[in-house]
Amino acid sequence: MKRPHWRPWLRQRLRRLFRRSQHAARPQDTINFVAEAKPGPLVTDLFAGVKTIPGWFTYDDCVHFHLVLNMQSFLGVGGDMLEIGSYHGRSTACMAAYLQPEERLVVCDAFTQPTEDAYHDKPSPEHLQRNLLFVNPQLDEAQVEVRVGLSRDLQLGEAQFRFIHIDGGHSQEEALADLHLCAAHLAPQGVMVMDDYENKYWPGVSAAVDVFLAGNRDFVILADLNRHGAIGRKIYLVRKVSVRGIDLTAGCAGILTSENRL
Repeated sequence: MKRPHWRPWLRQRLRRLFRRSQHAARPQDTINFVAEAKPGPLVTDLFAGVKTIPGWFTYDDCVHFHLVLNMQSFLGVGGDMLEIGSYHGRSTACMAAYLQPEERLVVCDAFTQPTEDAYHDKPSPEHLQRNLLFVNPQLDEAQVEVRVGLSRDLQLGEAQFRFIHIDGGHSQEEALADLHLCAAHLAPQGVMVMDDYENKYWPGVSAAVDVFLAGNRDFVILADLNRHGAIGRKIYLVRKVSVRGIDLTAGCAGILTSENRL
């Protein structure tokens, strides 16, 4: 029986489609671990506890915080940490894991007080502390200082912080006020992180960051990072550092961008 003349063409066409599908599914081009991958324990073990806490802090965030906080410690950059907006404590627990002896973590959150941003299931300070100890059983509770209230009422005195995470009010006015407050208390070689940058549901955050950077030329973007499973990005800001007139942070804006995912 004579084969239809279109069969060789169809076979060739199917081979081409198969090759394309194989190329599109290359493991190095996907955003997920392949089945054979063995993720390292430094972050995965920590995140195993963090992910049991309600919130939106992702595995990628945990990796990014790990790199920054560990690098600071390795370079001898010590000091306290500050977080504005902890919710149930996912990011807080991650930060607490990298506290060095004699360092403290100051946490400011409205908790059950009314806020412009509507949140369900608001935690109490005691609930936050329990979550921190669940993830970090060896944590010295005296190293964590919880401030109940809005960041606009936060009094920090002469305190300086090596790492600051901002996830407070999402209006432009609130976010910009938090940026100015935190910039005034950022230690030399410190890193300031703003959550929800370019989140379409919170446009005021992006506007606040852009206004802040336009008016504070001594700050540059260290990293602008996407996060799997999240809409907005986290943007990492540092002060310019110069030695003998040479700006060592001149290329920071291009080190880690949303197009170059960590």
